[in-house]
Amino acid sequence: MTVQQAVKKYKLDPVNTYTAKIKAQELNVDEVLYMNVQKNKYAYIIRDGSRGIMLYTDEKSMYTKVYKGLRMIPLEP
Repeated sequence: MTVQQAVKKYKLDPVNTYTAKIKAQELNVDEVLYMNVQKNKYAYIIRDGSRGIMLYTDEKSMYTKVYKGLRMIPLEP
């Protein structure tokens, strides 16, 4: 999957510099490029030096209120 396909599929928006800097520190990565945070789901496209460009996604169960598990998908530029 390419970056543009992931942006379209997960409806990601570009991040302003201040928010990107804060989220990058939280996720312990170099840079956050796009993100979409909703009530039960979140998705980030990040750039990290050793891993390259990755898509982070996770979803919270509506019944147990526990996250289902982080998925890290490598993307092509």
